[in-house]
Amino acid sequence: MARRVLVTGGSGFIGSHLVRALAARGDAVLNVDVAPPVAAAERRHWAAVDLLDLPALTRAAADFRPDIVFNLAAIADISLAYDQMLANTEGVRNLLTAAAILPRPRLIHASTQLVVRPGYSPSGPADWAPYTVYGETKAESERILWGEGEGFVWTILRPTTVWGPGHPTFAKSTWKYLNRRWYLLPTGSDPLRSYGYVANVVGQLLAAADLEENKAARRVFYVGDEPMPLAQWLDAFSRALTGKPTRRIPGAALKAVATIGEFSGRIGGPSPINLGRLYRLTTDYPVPMAPSIEALGKGPVSLAEGVGRTVDWLKQIMPHEYGRP
Repeated sequence: MARRVLVTGGSGFIGSHLVRALAARGDAVLNVDVAPPVAAAERRHWAAVDLLDLPALTRAAADFRPDIVFNLAAIADISLAYDQMLANTEGVRNLLTAAAILPRPRLIHASTQLVVRPGYSPSGPADWAPYTVYGETKAESERILWGEGEGFVWTILRPTTVWGPGHPTFAKSTWKYLNRRWYLLPTGSDPLRSYGYVANVVGQLLAAADLEENKAARRVFYVGDEPMPLAQWLDAFSRALTGKPTRRIPGAALKAVATIGEFSGRIGGPSPINLGRLYRLTTDYPVPMAPSIEALGKGPVSLAEGVGRTVDWLKQIMPHEYGRP
């Protein structure tokens, strides 16, 4: 049965994939976002609304009267200060106020795996140990739901590192460095990481909205694919782009390179690796995906297929960097 679905942040990376999937299955979709969609054809679903503009947000909810709300709007720049990411916190409060006029509103809230730092074992879903300031804002967004979301059927989803065609930064960072053979891995270290191909994550978002109320209310799920060794993901892209695995060097040498990169980045120079990236290259950061896969399913797109689709997209959007398709 077709439903009326409001998506905040539907012009972003995950949001645009979600809007297309909802429209493809026949749902009526309203994307409220401060930015227009990249694809002109998707602007028929879009309304220019800021989550921090409560009157405009309330009008949009009252006029559209959605059955389901997906909250994907967020500022995810880890270089910003806490008070520069109010959409992640006050925006959630505004959304609760705006949607309170709806009968028994269903809310799917996108948080992040960064609400729990690497190596921390939480005692339950409402135990946070955020990693980065962005993670702090998202932990606060979850606290807001736990404390102020009474009357809503809400579900929190924590995306892992989501990737695929349309990713806003990897084309000019990780994938570019792999393509140029600049990306370096330390020998003797292969930490586990959590990734999610975007189509698989969107499938899990849709599944969360389809859960029976008693299985969805006040639940927290990670969304993504099963954890894998970091090198497996990097090598898959490196081989697809260059025909070779990611370059390896001894850990001590890589630390020296990262120190140089740290200094270079601070003065505006190139920084394929710095001390922060070195930490992420050498630290396990898996998340518990088994309960999510049981409840929301496992995505149908394999690593190899996802890499192939993404590399095709890279060749189309940046042929000067990745070669013509």
